[in-house]
Amino acid sequence: MGGLSLRQIGYATINPGAYNTGLNDRAAEEKWKWYDGEKNFTRAEDMKKQEKGLKNQFDPEDMIEKMIEIIPADHHKFRTVHPEKTEKQMKETEKERWDMEI
Repeated sequence: MGGLSLRQIGYATINPGAYNTGLNDRAAEEKWKWYDGEKNFTRAEDMKKQEKGLKNQFDPEDMIEKMIEIIPADHHKFRTVHPEKTEKQMKETEKERWDMEI
């Protein structure tokens, strides 16, 4: 190609846990605007239970530091989940769902 060098463009998939950025709180509030217990499959009790997890959200500074570590790296995992507590929870949920029967 006449002296031009091609460089592969990489990407990083980062799944953050529940960080206290306001986004999670906003999503929790907004869903009640469209939720209809007569039409939706998810029970309101389950959604309220899930909201309780937002009381102990992580400090966003921790996720920023992780992104600064991961993004410029030449090699990294296909999927990075942070913090480790969230990674473990996601793996457990995936295993449960994989074997679930309906």
